[in-house]
Amino acid sequence: MTAAEDFARHLRHLRTRAGEPAVRKLANETGFGKTTISDAFGGRRLPTWDVVNALADALDADSVGLREKWAKAKARTSTASVIEAPVWLTSMRTDIPDLPGARPMEDICALVATDPKGALGWSWSVVQTGALRLAHTLYGTIPGSWGSDKLDTYGRAEEDGWMPAGSRAVADQVHRAYVLAWAAVPAEFPHPAVLLQVVVLSYRLGWQAQSAVVDASTRQ
Repeated sequence: MTAAEDFARHLRHLRTRAGEPAVRKLANETGFGKTTISDAFGGRRLPTWDVVNALADALDADSVGLREKWAKAKARTSTASVIEAPVWLTSMRTDIPDLPGARPMEDICALVATDPKGALGWSWSVVQTGALRLAHTLYGTIPGSWGSDKLDTYGRAEEDGWMPAGSRAVADQVHRAYVLAWAAVPAEFPHPAVLLQVVVLSYRLGWQAQSAVVDASTRQ
């Protein structure tokens, strides 16, 4: 377990002791974004002390003791070896599954050259569909209509061990590209190489979500 994961586990314990306040509530109380708060509990990286200190106030925790734990985690992080990239993002796949309601990935990659906004629309649709299926299968709920609700679903599934580390971050990356592209003027539109990476990331996330859904269904 990395220093960041160990520290995040302690933060989750404090959150449970405080009655499991929602990420959105903590974001409002601390002044930090929901992504930042979710990442602090996820353990992907060590949060800054400003974030931790704000969470200590929101969770009614001992900030002095938490500062000591954070400093030790930071020291461990500084001396840690290079972190290996997640296998699910770097492995070469030949067993590419079809995703419900989605066009084949190669079609969307080809669409980047002629209809980049359409390609990003499909990419975000893949991520949204994955979030809907995860929420329904794992938690018996349906995410809200906001993009952040879909991102929080990935964060929750990641924290619960259904999705691999980095899932929420990838979903956030696709969402950012989608939102920025639709608001950009043609001259500011992302380079095709960037769009191709976004497409691939969205489908990789979709495949992982599908695997999690199938796995959860077989256990029920």
